[in-house]
Amino acid sequence: MRTILLTMLVLGAATRAAAQDPRGLVWDNRPKLVFGDDITLEIRAKLQLDWRRFDPEIDEEVYDFRTARVGLKGDLTRHFDYEIERAIDQDGKFGDWKDVYLNWSTFDVLRVKAGRFKMPFGLEQNTGTTDLDFANRSLASSTIAPARDRGVMAYGEVGRLGYEAGVFDDDGDNGELKEPQFVDTGDDPAHVGPSYAARLTGELLRALPVPRRFQSASFGVAYTNAAVPEGLNSLRGESAWGTANFFDPVYVKGRRQRFGAQFEWTPGPTGLKAEWMQSREQRLGQSNRNEDLSDLIATGWYVSGTWFVTGESKGGNVSPRRPLFQGGVGAIELGARYDQLELRSAATTGTAFTNPRADFLLPNSDQVWTLGVNWMPNRWVRVITNAIHEEFADKARSPEPGTASYWSGLVRLQVVF
Repeated sequence: MRTILLTMLVLGAATRAAAQDPRGLVWDNRPKLVFGDDITLEIRAKLQLDWRRFDPEIDEEVYDFRTARVGLKGDLTRHFDYEIERAIDQDGKFGDWKDVYLNWSTFDVLRVKAGRFKMPFGLEQNTGTTDLDFANRSLASSTIAPARDRGVMAYGEVGRLGYEAGVFDDDGDNGELKEPQFVDTGDDPAHVGPSYAARLTGELLRALPVPRRFQSASFGVAYTNAAVPEGLNSLRGESAWGTANFFDPVYVKGRRQRFGAQFEWTPGPTGLKAEWMQSREQRLGQSNRNEDLSDLIATGWYVSGTWFVTGESKGGNVSPRRPLFQGGVGAIELGARYDQLELRSAATTGTAFTNPRADFLLPNSDQVWTLGVNWMPNRWVRVITNAIHEEFADKARSPEPGTASYWSGLVRLQVVF
């Protein structure tokens, strides 16, 4: 609590010290350098600290330095903007690159982004960690949706529709190869890709005679396609905390396709979101007799609802109407989410096996309830409290074999500027 109060006081003092000169170093919610007309550089940072409990107990750290990132973001004339963000490891050294891209945005109908960024698939996956309604993304969003990759994407708005379409080097961080590869001297290791991704979104109800408050509802569909090399390279099912596999990888070769649908509606202080997504991975020539096996299918979905009891509007960047120490208690939000992820084979006849070369794979699924309370004392600090319940269909393949149900709790301190 002492850390929270100190952070809020420092950030509150910084706002009162904002510079009056439009050039040089100013404070516009965060440190910002202004070099001239439409040339800016913002200094950004993110910090997340977690405290966690599990019932029954599993071999997992209770305290976790979850996320630390630093970055730069700004404009290069009115035609281009950029972002550079990198993680910092627990030992204080630089870690993985996150977003590193240049964006051409002269026209609304056609814009182009190049570099490393989120592929256009998944509403929740394309929401930043500091803007999520809950501490963790749903199982489907963290398993099926591809996440970041290097590539080029064209996007824009045509009427009421928004579009995104791009080509990428691999298949996103969530789709990259995780198994060790052994190759002959001089040979390059296999990799996924290239991949192609596209998404269409729009507030389609605006064209229909429905009440005004429903017209802001947004719908979307998405698709990806990538080549996956031979091996134990399939997607896998991990528990909500990523502590164990409830569905191990199987042998695949061929195409990996994803299909997705999304819905978002944020009237006033409330929000409703839902997504469905599925991946299908070919297993060409992967039987013990070099025959084709049925596709591996991963299907996930979630539905969630949130409510700012203090009255803040859910749409856009949320800022407390009455911050702490400024006549109020900040913003308080309640939320609930149900999500599910199942992995199985397309073949469903005969005897099911867990063998990674079986045609009929023994299915398994994880069903998760998440209840949350978010407190934002000001625009830079958020305290997230989540209670999570998991239920595995096959208790023999769970974090503690023989136990099907788990409870866990989390308190997260999040500081962003």
